[in-house]
Amino acid sequence: MLHDHERRALERIEAEITATDPTFADRLRRPLTSWRFVLMLVAITGVCALAVGIFADQVTLALVGVVTVAVFVMRRFSRRTGTTGE
Repeated sequence: MLHDHERRALERIEAEITATDPTFADRLRRPLTSWRFVLMLVAITGVCALAVGIFADQVTLALVGVVTVAVFVMRRFSRRTGTTGE
C-alpha cells in the first residue's frame, strides 16, 4: 500500500497526464489483455493447427488452420487499409 502523500502525488500525476494527453491516459487505463493479444494467439493457434494437420495427414485440421490464418490476415490488412472487404 502507498502512503497518503504518495497516493496524492500519484493522483496529481494521473490528472496531469489526463489533462495533457487524454489519448495516452486512455491507453494506460485499458486492461493488459487486449484484442491484439487475442488475435495473435488465434494466429499462432491457426499456424500450429495447419502444421499439425499437414504433418499428421489430417485434412480437416489443416483446413481449420488455413481458414484461421486467412481470417487473421484479412483482418490485419483491412484494419491497416481502412477497408472492410465488403
